[in-house]
Amino acid sequence: MSKPVEYYKQKFGSNIEKAFVHLAKEMGELAGAIEKNNKEVIVYDTTEIAGMLFYFADQFNFNLLENVEAVYTKKLEKLQQK
Repeated sequence: MSKPVEYYKQKFGSNIEKAFVHLAKEMGELAGAIEKNNKEVIVYDTTEIAGMLFYFADQFNFNLLENVEAVYTKKLEKLQQK
Protein backbone atom coordinates (compact mmCIF):
# COMPACT_ATOMS: atom_id res chain seq x y z
CA MET A 1 0.00 0.00 0.00
CA SER A 2 1.32 3.43 -0.89
CA LYS A 3 1.91 6.04 1.77
CA PRO A 4 -0.86 8.38 0.53
CA VAL A 5 -3.38 5.54 0.47
CA GLU A 6 -2.37 4.45 3.94
CA TYR A 7 -2.60 8.05 5.23
CA TYR A 8 -6.04 8.76 3.75
CA LYS A 9 -7.40 5.38 4.85
CA GLN A 10 -6.41 6.28 8.40
CA LYS A 11 -7.84 9.79 8.03
CA PHE A 12 -11.10 9.01 6.18
CA GLY A 13 -11.53 5.25 6.29
CA SER A 14 -14.07 4.50 3.59
CA ASN A 15 -15.90 7.83 3.95
CA ILE A 16 -15.66 8.87 0.31
CA GLU A 17 -17.91 11.90 0.79
CA LYS A 18 -15.71 13.38 3.51
CA ALA A 19 -12.60 12.65 1.44
CA PHE A 20 -14.13 14.34 -1.60
CA VAL A 21 -14.92 17.48 0.40
CA HIS A 22 -11.28 17.52 1.50
CA LEU A 23 -10.19 17.14 -2.13
CA ALA A 24 -12.37 20.11 -3.12
CA LYS A 25 -10.75 22.21 -0.38
CA GLU A 26 -7.30 21.23 -1.61
CA MET A 27 -8.29 22.24 -5.15
CA GLY A 28 -9.33 25.64 -3.83
CA GLU A 29 -6.00 26.05 -2.06
CA LEU A 30 -4.21 25.09 -5.28
CA ALA A 31 -6.23 27.66 -7.23
CA GLY A 32 -5.23 30.35 -4.75
CA ALA A 33 -1.58 29.34 -4.96
CA ILE A 34 -1.68 29.46 -8.76
CA GLU A 35 -3.25 32.94 -8.63
CA LYS A 36 -0.43 34.10 -6.35
CA ASN A 37 2.22 32.13 -8.26
CA ASN A 38 3.30 30.52 -4.99
CA LYS A 39 5.36 27.61 -6.30
CA GLU A 40 5.96 26.03 -2.89
CA VAL A 41 2.23 25.76 -2.21
CA ILE A 42 1.51 24.71 -5.80
CA VAL A 43 3.93 21.79 -5.46
CA TYR A 44 2.62 20.80 -2.02
CA ASP A 45 -1.09 20.99 -2.89
CA THR A 46 -0.61 19.25 -6.24
CA THR A 47 1.15 16.45 -4.37
CA GLU A 48 -1.68 16.21 -1.84
CA ILE A 49 -4.27 16.11 -4.62
CA ALA A 50 -2.35 13.36 -6.41
CA GLY A 51 -2.17 11.40 -3.17
CA MET A 52 -5.91 11.71 -2.76
CA LEU A 53 -6.45 10.42 -6.29
CA PHE A 54 -4.48 7.30 -5.39
CA TYR A 55 -6.74 6.92 -2.34
CA PHE A 56 -9.87 7.18 -4.51
CA ALA A 57 -8.44 4.65 -6.96
CA ASP A 58 -7.84 2.28 -4.06
CA GLN A 59 -11.35 2.79 -2.72
CA PHE A 60 -12.85 2.05 -6.16
CA ASN A 61 -10.38 -0.77 -6.82
CA PHE A 62 -8.52 0.33 -9.93
CA ASN A 63 -4.92 1.11 -10.84
CA LEU A 64 -4.69 4.86 -11.33
CA LEU A 65 -1.40 4.91 -13.21
CA GLU A 66 -2.47 2.17 -15.63
CA ASN A 67 -5.72 3.98 -16.31
CA VAL A 68 -3.99 7.33 -16.85
CA GLU A 69 -1.69 5.72 -19.39
CA ALA A 70 -4.58 3.98 -21.18
CA VAL A 71 -6.81 7.05 -21.31
CA TYR A 72 -4.09 9.41 -22.51
CA THR A 73 -2.76 6.92 -25.04
CA LYS A 74 -6.22 6.97 -26.64
CA LYS A 75 -6.48 10.75 -26.38
CA LEU A 76 -3.09 11.23 -28.04
CA GLU A 77 -4.05 8.82 -30.82
CA LYS A 78 -7.19 10.85 -31.49
CA LEU A 79 -5.22 14.09 -31.58
CA GLN A 80 -2.73 12.59 -34.03
CA GLN A 81 -5.56 11.51 -36.34
CA LYS A 82 -6.74 15.11 -36.80
